[in-house]
Amino acid sequence: MKSKRVILVVESTKTALDRAVSVIKKPTRKYANMLIISFPDFDTLGKVITGARLELLTAIRVHKPKSIQELAKLVERDFKNVYQDVKLLAEYGLITLKESGPRRASKPESKFSELVLAA
Repeated sequence: MKSKRVILVVESTKTALDRAVSVIKKPTRKYANMLIISFPDFDTLGKVITGARLELLTAIRVHKPKSIQELAKLVERDFKNVYQDVKLLAEYGLITLKESGPRRASKPESKFSELVLAA
């Protein structure tokens, strides 16, 4: 995987939109190989990025599990809870889910090699 950084930022919606518009108007290399995910406040960030979900992100990046069930076994957690966490991480754009195998199991894949928190 090419080195890609995801930056988690706590900022207002207006600031996030202003940044996005400026990048669209005048693309620069400043944000090359970066994915920026904005959160409106620290409470929301804290609800999405928990210790258990960070463990899942690490396991996905390092072990590259073939399914959510395999991921649950790797982290020794209940499948249902891992499934819910994986769906949330995918919803926020931290991972992708791809159907694979004969049973079309959802394979979680990391979208980054480095996670940075910027407040």
